[in-house]
Amino acid sequence: MVVNSPPGQIALINHRTLQRDCISRVLAVEFPERKILPFARLDEWNAVADAHEEVSLVIICEGEAPSDLTSLAAATAHMPSAAIIILSDSEDPASIFRALDLGVKGYIPSTLGAEVAIEATRLVIAGGVFVPAASLIRAAAEPALARQEQPGRNYPRISPRQLSIIAAVSRGKSNAAIATELNLRESTVKVHIRNIMKKLKVKSRTAIAHKSRDILRAEGYELNSASDMQRLTLDIARSS
Repeated sequence: MVVNSPPGQIALINHRTLQRDCISRVLAVEFPERKILPFARLDEWNAVADAHEEVSLVIICEGEAPSDLTSLAAATAHMPSAAIIILSDSEDPASIFRALDLGVKGYIPSTLGAEVAIEATRLVIAGGVFVPAASLIRAAAEPALARQEQPGRNYPRISPRQLSIIAAVSRGKSNAAIATELNLRESTVKVHIRNIMKKLKVKSRTAIAHKSRDILRAEGYELNSASDMQRLTLDIARSS
């Protein structure tokens, strides 16, 4: 069972008034120790974010169209210590991975039930990462959807050691397990992962796993099967 982190406020961004009110009430019941701050638009939140240091979670609700990337990037820049969740009608893998690249910690499709959405929110509050398994499986079957960059020579220079670590991260292995497998110190693995994130311009282990698919394929690494991908979200969240 996931244990909550110390209480903090939750900012909820949703331009649909009725839906915003309903979600606010659910959050108030499920997280009674946290104050809910409702906003109609993301730019409204960005304008006042600096004055709300107590906010530890930002939930952005959107329709079929993905969030404005400029506003989303601004949100992560304003509140680097706050986790961001996107609640969306879209399950497009490319949109999910773009959001992960910007530092989003949770992507919850509106096709999921309330109980799953609440547990996903608890996971993010506790420091984990949540993305829908169905989208990961779809990306595994159609890898071109997972990233827009061209495969081959267009990816950044990655050392053989970093490739081994990327492959291990893609299998959901923890830093400790990677260190044991590659005969490294766990602190060295952490440094490698930070450098890999910089090279790939991503902010999470899940984003490493998906942005590096073409890199691993080009270097001859065996990619995850659909069943592996179904377990990947939980494994990476546990190892973070």
